Amino acid sequence: MSISLILFLVTLLGVDGGCRLSAAAPTDATDVAAMQAIAKSTGADRSLGWGVKSADPCDGTWSGVHCDKDLGHVTAISASRAGLKGTLSGTDLVNLRFLAELDLSFNCLGDDLPILPRPLSLLTNLNLQSNCFQIMPKGFFRSFPFLETVVLDDNKVIMGDITEVPPCPALRSFSANNVTIWGKPPAYFGNATLFPALERLSLARNQLWGVVPPSFGKNTNIKFLDISRQDDDGYTGKFTGRLDFVLGMTGLVEIHLAGNTFFGPLPNVSGLVNLKVFDAADNQLCGPVKFPSGVVAVNVDGNPKIGKSCP
Repeated sequence: MSISLILFLVTLLGVDGGCRLSAAAPTDATDVAAMQAIAKSTGADRSLGWGVKSADPCDGTWSGVHCDKDLGHVTAISASRAGLKGTLSGTDLVNLRFLAELDLSFNCLGDDLPILPRPLSLLTNLNLQSNCFQIMPKGFFRSFPFLETVVLDDNKVIMGDITEVPPCPALRSFSANNVTIWGKPPAYFGNATLFPALERLSLARNQLWGVVPPSFGKNTNIKFLDISRQDDDGYTGKFTGRLDFVLGMTGLVEIHLAGNTFFGPLPNVSGLVNLKVFDAADNQLCGPVKFPSGVVAVNVDGNPKIGKSCP
């Protein structure tokens, strides 16, 4: 090997004060302690072996845990269908300051949804679908002000009347099907000023009732809306009124309204040029059917007066 090549390699490796190969930072001690606590409280130490081979969550032995090795921090946790049973503590979760994604879907984590003593400023994706959570504490969303996607479907949680507007202006997708939301429609989701980035909204199979205001969704970016199959508790009914609000949602691609008590003329949505799916089955609609060319799927079954003059 020539002397010049040896000198070049020595310089590259940093012995001569030149360019140095960067080493991974040690995992932050606060992150290590938080992940060890989460492993125990959720049962991931047993079902996934977290902490069995190593106490360091960033050394590659913790399945589903992703880290920024340069910073030494946990950035994402993906533990869907992992057999988790237990609780998720907000006092542990809050110490993962660099956490951006949390997916604990399809497990059996229970008790209250976590509320944090201070917000997680980098968490953008939260998926707690299909768990055993029972209560949503007041101020839950204030713990996650920068959320972009939220999935809470199919929990035992009693969310109640969510009159408190989630303080998440970057929200792009919100899904809370079958989580016992009750009361009048949370019209703030259809406000373009509060949620300028919202594209997907799914609140199916809850106990929502009343008239959706005509201004709902106007000038928003909502492309997907599902408010179908509300449960009638025998007192309040389901969603009702006319479908006039649909006409203001000019970006709609897919809408699901089935299984409610909407009435009046089926709106002429021929101007919604992006529309591909329109499902308003099992309501009380009437009048002619007018859709833009290119609509893939239309379902208005269970509306006996469709195609007939409205009274």
